[in-house]
Amino acid sequence: MSVILALMVGTGIVMITTAPRSLRLADRVGRYLRPEHSPGRAKEERGDSQPVADAGLGWSSSELLIRRIAAAVGGAVIGLMLAQGDLFVEGPERATLPLAALGAAAGWLLFGMWLSTRRQRRARQLRFELPVVTDAVALHIVAGESVATAVERFTNQSNGVASQEFNVALEEVSDGHGIAEALQRNARRTADPEAARLYTLLAHAHDTGGRLGDALTQLGADYRAALTRDLTSEGGRRALATYGPVLALMVPVTLLFLLYPTLAGLRSLAGGP
Repeated sequence: MSVILALMVGTGIVMITTAPRSLRLADRVGRYLRPEHSPGRAKEERGDSQPVADAGLGWSSSELLIRRIAAAVGGAVIGLMLAQGDLFVEGPERATLPLAALGAAAGWLLFGMWLSTRRQRRARQLRFELPVVTDAVALHIVAGESVATAVERFTNQSNGVASQEFNVALEEVSDGHGIAEALQRNARRTADPEAARLYTLLAHAHDTGGRLGDALTQLGADYRAALTRDLTSEGGRRALATYGPVLALMVPVTLLFLLYPTLAGLRSLAGGP
């Protein structure tokens, strides 16, 4: 019975959260007196919401909140089922509310951990892609293509996080925005802060011109140097994580074998058995 009640409460919360807001009279009349938002504007509002933008998710802030609430409700239902013994775990009746609250908090935190893990994974993948992306765009620029054409050709010929972010910028361009504005928006919502240097450079070069090929070549060298440092530090951390437990076990055992003869000799000299 409590499980059914919990499901009904969870469904009610989701329905209340997702219910459309009733329009006032001014809103109903006003949409005929002012221009409606364009699709590009909706994509801007959706694309700039953090942290879902750099996680590669097309959710708005309200959609993110709904999914968090759904995860919390699911955790609360599992807590209630544990309290009632429906998951083969008998619990006292007085633990119903604490387990429900604990399950809701666990669902909320697990959803946040999943989102953070997705962001970190995309940022790491983009960091590895940046040197290749910079060289590829530089080749198109040196060949005489414009920034918009170079970005479009790279997006059509590649896959990955950088290609997805460039594709978002191209969609905004097709909605009527300038390529420089779209690239600047990419710099604000990119998965890895280092990629903002590439987007800002391309946007600035589109507006002011300049020797973009040389600048991209230098930027690619900087990306490779940073990637080398990251790989070196990552190798050190992995080595420490691998050999740390081994050393923690070997050092006490080695000291014991080295000190035992000395301790045994001192004990015999002291007249011990």
